[in-house]
Amino acid sequence: MTVDVIAWPPFQLTGWELADIFPQSKSVGLIEGRSRTSSAQRARRVATANVAGIGTDLDGAGYVRMLNKQWSGKPNLTRVPCLSSLWHLSRAGQDLASSVLTWTDSGTELSWTDDASGMVWGDGVFTLYGEPATDVGYHALTVSGLPPSQIIARPSELISVSTDAATETAFVLKTATSNASGVATIRTDKSAAFTLSGLVSIGHSESVVFEAAGVPRSVQGVGQAFGFQWDFREVFADEYAGGFVEVDPWL
Repeated sequence: MTVDVIAWPPFQLTGWELADIFPQSKSVGLIEGRSRTSSAQRARRVATANVAGIGTDLDGAGYVRMLNKQWSGKPNLTRVPCLSSLWHLSRAGQDLASSVLTWTDSGTELSWTDDASGMVWGDGVFTLYGEPATDVGYHALTVSGLPPSQIIARPSELISVSTDAATETAFVLKTATSNASGVATIRTDKSAAFTLSGLVSIGHSESVVFEAAGVPRSVQGVGQAFGFQWDFREVFADEYAGGFVEVDPWL
């Protein structure tokens, strides 16, 4: 049986934490007495979200209740667009996130060309182009089209390079600054070299399916702000016999 994954409602976020857990198995050799550590289970992301009980449209507590009704006793699964671990204003006024636009005619994909060369169209404020690179032994992307002489990427932000057929994504490993020409080599945590050259996006959100540890409750006082704290643990489709079905009641 499939399990519904309910889209995260349009809450007003007041607090956020995102982390990774890497379960380990530790043992000590009987003969040499050396400590050994190995991976015990798959890595997962965990998160805590604080949301306003009132909210901009005075609907926060209502969305909490309706999300719970959508689950109706089934697994509390929700897909959350996750901010990075950085301060929430770290990218204020600087939007480097973009995505490839796909054009179709009656369901048939159309290709854009310039003198027979393929072209990729994106929807970002800046047109960023990236090519595979290395930076003191680490995999990286050399990106052009950036605003000049600025910090343009910080650790834990996502960076993606896309063509019309594929996308490769990694996390930024260290803070990167563009030069006066708007070019920067951005070091990443990618375990293998990038293979694509194409449209680059920096700082877009992760999309993660979480299981909520429970449905929070909060007592609202007269004339006082109140909120709800959600605690999440990442889950995967292969952990459920029928996989996931995505449901978005808030469209």
